[in-house]
Amino acid sequence: MALEPVPSMSPLVVLAHDDPGTADSLRHAVQSATGWQVVMAHPSPAGLTAALATGPSVALVGCAALASLPADCRTPVVAIGDDDRAADVRAALAAGARSLLAWPDGAADLPGELARVALTGQPGSSAGHAGLVIAIRGVQGGAGTTTVAIHLAAAWARWGPTPVLLLDLAGGLAFRLDLGTVPTWSTLTPVAGPAMDPSDGGPGSVPGSVSAPLVGAVDPFVGAESEPLVSVTGRVQGSAPEPPVSIAGPTRWLAGEHVVGTAAAMSGGLDAATLVGTLAEPWAGLSVLPLAGLADGAPEPPPELRVVQHVLEVARTAYRVVVVDLPATDGPAVATALSQADALVAVGRCETAGVRGLQAAIEAWTASGRDLDTAGAVVTGVRPRAPLAPREVRAALGDRLWGLIPTAGAELAAAAEDGILLLDRHDLSAVQAMVTLANRVVPFAAVSA
Repeated sequence: MALEPVPSMSPLVVLAHDDPGTADSLRHAVQSATGWQVVMAHPSPAGLTAALATGPSVALVGCAALASLPADCRTPVVAIGDDDRAADVRAALAAGARSLLAWPDGAADLPGELARVALTGQPGSSAGHAGLVIAIRGVQGGAGTTTVAIHLAAAWARWGPTPVLLLDLAGGLAFRLDLGTVPTWSTLTPVAGPAMDPSDGGPGSVPGSVSAPLVGAVDPFVGAESEPLVSVTGRVQGSAPEPPVSIAGPTRWLAGEHVVGTAAAMSGGLDAATLVGTLAEPWAGLSVLPLAGLADGAPEPPPELRVVQHVLEVARTAYRVVVVDLPATDGPAVATALSQADALVAVGRCETAGVRGLQAAIEAWTASGRDLDTAGAVVTGVRPRAPLAPREVRAALGDRLWGLIPTAGAELAAAAEDGILLLDRHDLSAVQAMVTLANRVVPFAAVSA
């Protein structure tokens, strides 16, 4: 996910818009803000095909002209339109645009967006490659972090890159998605047998074995979401593995029907095939690994850091994108997940405390030596009478603001009751914002009209 500096040579931009005045203002903005060369194209199939043959780094195309793009267009596209209009969002998705930029409201974002999108089309760029780990972390309770995480994961599962894995370290994902009995972290966690002195040579003497309690304290962030989560369609059929039980003899690693020694599992016993075969896939292309919370009836403690690290390492080889839903609190599992992440999406409410928490999360990310361009802030609960106005949020977060998500509690609650996913509800601003966010963080691999 790390962005490389823009090459010193002046890139080329193709610009096409059905309104001549808007096209001229865009041309002036690109040239004055970036110094890049601009090729003006007629917003017709012939005009765009001819202009794209010049090999531009990026194309700025009005939403009304997106349908005129050639079917084999390989140039990264930034759609120019209104992200509050369902028709513009649908057009951008159908055309495979890397982002949707409002104009002139998004003028300040134009230089950074051009640089970011242009890099996604360069050979060797990190966009879309296998094994990306995206950490989604709430900076306060009730921010709707899991809502954001499930929609991002579902969007990538729908439009690529797939397959996608959603790892739950905040707790309660199975209940929120109405998954029923599915494998959880405890399924993959080493379980200790009867206590024995390792020096007695008995069956409990396994070098490197690890013990993990079956019950324990639950992270206080569990259950703190204010908005209900949607349930995905296609529930897991058939029986799921039973919860871990105490096994006589050596410490074991439980993974579906596979039971191997812990030491072997830590050194590679849990492979990609075993992981994929063990986890539930409630929606095509999307696997989940929940952490049972209080709402599930049998809360689990956070998994040990070695387990988290091992699962993430294996998941990178099996999934194109791994989304990790993290709580606002700290802990070894959270620290391990953050150390493995390629990008951070920090989520906070539309209020002063939320914005300050977002700033602190991004500062902590960069203080650990990470590239600033791999961290962004998402503000939820945006509404007319929110404690902070969108303009105040933009002023405070600047380029680090990746998304403003309006409140849509009633619709999300209804979707959860009906067991549906809202990706097709382009008329909902909250859904539009989350789909646009997903396409910004990891551009969709392919979009069907």
